[in-house]
Amino acid sequence: MKYIMFVFFLIFSCLGTMIQAQIPLTSNTWSGYADAYPHGNFTAVPTGSGVVFSQWRRYNNSTYQSATDGYNSENLNGNPVGYIAAYIKTDPNTSLNLTQVSLVARRSTTGPTYFRAYCYFPTTGVLSLMGVGYLNSTNNETVTFPTNYCIPANDSVEIRLVMGGATSTGGTFRVVNGTSVSGTTNSSCNVQSVVINPPATVCIGEDAVISLATAPGTSIVYNVNNQNILGQLILDTVVTSSSGNAAITLHNVTGDSTLKIISAFKNPCCAVNIIQEVFITPHPIDTPLFSQLGPYCSGSAITLPATSANGINGAWSPAINNTATTTYTFTPAAGQCAIGGQSMTIQISPALTGTETATICYGQSYTFNGVTYTTNNNTATDTFPGTGGCDSIVTLNLTVLNQAQPLVVNLEACKELSYNNQVYTESTVLHDTLHSVLGCDSIYRETRIVIHNNNATLVQIDTAGCDAVWVNGVRYTASAIVTDTFYNILGCDSLYQQYNITVNRFNMQYTLEPEEPYESEPFLIKVTDAFEGDFEVLGWYPEDLFVSPFVRQQSLSLSQDQEIKVLARSLAGCDDSVLIPVKLRAYSKEVIVPNAFTPNGDGRNDVFVPKLRLDRAYSTSEFRVYNRYGQVVHSTANMNSGWDGTSSVNGKQLDQGVYWYSISIIFLDGTVKKFTGEVTLIR
Repeated sequence: MKYIMFVFFLIFSCLGTMIQAQIPLTSNTWSGYADAYPHGNFTAVPTGSGVVFSQWRRYNNSTYQSATDGYNSENLNGNPVGYIAAYIKTDPNTSLNLTQVSLVARRSTTGPTYFRAYCYFPTTGVLSLMGVGYLNSTNNETVTFPTNYCIPANDSVEIRLVMGGATSTGGTFRVVNGTSVSGTTNSSCNVQSVVINPPATVCIGEDAVISLATAPGTSIVYNVNNQNILGQLILDTVVTSSSGNAAITLHNVTGDSTLKIISAFKNPCCAVNIIQEVFITPHPIDTPLFSQLGPYCSGSAITLPATSANGINGAWSPAINNTATTTYTFTPAAGQCAIGGQSMTIQISPALTGTETATICYGQSYTFNGVTYTTNNNTATDTFPGTGGCDSIVTLNLTVLNQAQPLVVNLEACKELSYNNQVYTESTVLHDTLHSVLGCDSIYRETRIVIHNNNATLVQIDTAGCDAVWVNGVRYTASAIVTDTFYNILGCDSLYQQYNITVNRFNMQYTLEPEEPYESEPFLIKVTDAFEGDFEVLGWYPEDLFVSPFVRQQSLSLSQDQEIKVLARSLAGCDDSVLIPVKLRAYSKEVIVPNAFTPNGDGRNDVFVPKLRLDRAYSTSEFRVYNRYGQVVHSTANMNSGWDGTSSVNGKQLDQGVYWYSISIIFLDGTVKKFTGEVTLIR
């Protein structure tokens, strides 16, 4: 945050306000009492506090002088800026927070009606006003100034009392008995120094980034270019990072600039002026100057200057091309104040070229540029001076014909061949002699005539696959025999290929018995081949569910839904798999026993039978019905058929009335539920 301060409030007056928030000095609170005779010695300041307080002295002509009247009088003598001063000194191991100054003052009738109390710091030249004391009469009056000033270790401060409002040049002002000073002391703290690293080069108009290094968390107070408003310096603050680094940027530097570090502190009470300065002088921005080069002959060595005529280093682009006219652009090296983008076009004058072509027979020679050649050559050159300083170059292109070799010519045909106006029906060999167009080579030609007869060949190919077989781009899903015919390049011979295609079909399917098993109900899984072929089971998965992994039928019971996978292979080697999603029905033991039934044959409620949510997966251990005499009238182990109101003893229909039942049901988990009660037979 940027702020403005008076110079005499530069550090300590401002920091006094900051100290109230941080209160760094808490280890030893004390107050001293001044004895006004003979010179106001502060005898009550505790020894070992690290603070020395001298007596009041009168200031005159830049010299401290003891008062002669025992009252530390200040005779103005026409000097309205004179003052009385007391001197406070801290030792190298103690800092002081001055919290209150109280004194007893007295004036003559012509003396000053008020005075100002200042803190003056000789080390930094800062003068800070504590307050104004008013003297209403010529009697002794106590004036108290609450303060909050920080005196770092091994530093000093003066308390100055400056006269004001005197009516006579001979008026006096006195400090009498009763002066006291209060404060707190603390162990010393180090004033931070700052390592300043300015940029190596700053160009006019660029930003200058100045790196700072000191202890982490240090507040650095600085001013740029002595900027002020109405005599008040404009200050700013940066705080170093956890690594002890910070940076200050001077924007758009167009002339000499000054960065002044005023103070650097971690504890506001330790803030003093350290006054470190760095000066930035921007460099003017130059334009690289070059002399035009060229023109060059094609192929000449070209070197572009790496340094301009005015001393700017850099590089050219693109790469040098000594065979074509090219425009090159100069880019100054980093760290220089220079404008890039200068270009230079290098003119390349093409060299005149030509070719001398010659052909000779094997064994002959050819002379070019004074050199005799007997083999092929296309690299030898001869140079002739040309206009403009660029030579003309002639390149030799010499061809030496090969030595005579026998030439064999093969001719083939089906049944017959016409050659040199003669028809051949049998294979034969002809010889003749030919000469080259240059008349220097003889070529012996042998003509071999081959006559082919049609003899078809049959090739049988057996191929097999699972589900489908591809032959010549055709997909076959059933066994078949396919014949293909091929002809040789002469079109006279044929080759028959017969494909014996065998398609093996294997498709696994499964059944569940029952199809929708209950939770924990045993059920049967069976796998078969849809094409009724034989096969072997390779495994059931998950493996931990099955004891015998290679059988076609498994008995299983599950407590939760499960996806089962079966892998198998047919005798023909075809693999297949099937996923069996087993969805279990909830197994409920809920039973509802009716309390009445009407066996009248109307198809509704004709039998007495318990109602279960299950349609299987349970058994009945007891189903008995008793009459009112306790006699069993109905007994069965299969309660699903229910009781139709007849006697199981004689088969007769029983009378309407109330009967008693006893039913026991056994569930899959072995639990037995027993139900007893009354049921009413209504006719």
